[in-house]
Amino acid sequence: MKRRQLLIVVLGLGFLVVITTLGTSLESLIPRHPTAPVQVSQAGPYEVTLQVDPNPPPTDQPAHLSFQIVKKATGQLVSNASVTLSNSMTTMDMGTEEIAVRPQSPGIYQAQAHFSMSGSWEIRIRIAAPGVPPASTTFTITTP
Repeated sequence: MKRRQLLIVVLGLGFLVVITTLGTSLESLIPRHPTAPVQVSQAGPYEVTLQVDPNPPPTDQPAHLSFQIVKKATGQLVSNASVTLSNSMTTMDMGTEEIAVRPQSPGIYQAQAHFSMSGSWEIRIRIAAPGVPPASTTFTITTP
């Protein structure tokens, strides 16, 4: 009887190791879509353009994110907005990081983001300007 129980435990542990190895291998085989060099998204009355440098962003150093915000109806650059940014990993709960955004020039806002793991990340940008309801949009960034 003890021999049978030992065999069940050993087979169970072996199965666990095989499944874990297989899961890890499959994740590395799934193709990742590279981050587009320029992404454009609609956020309420705004058109937001994102550029990531370097692209793809590395996991060992911060990436520079540059946003251009234009009022879609008029084509004017938006320079009086309060912009907030957050990032979170889409495939694993790594928490959400709030990122400082600073205006660089009229309509251009910059931030630095650190992507701590390889995979797909969601960048959410929120724009609040005087006299206009807040608007937000998301971008997807893939790290190697």
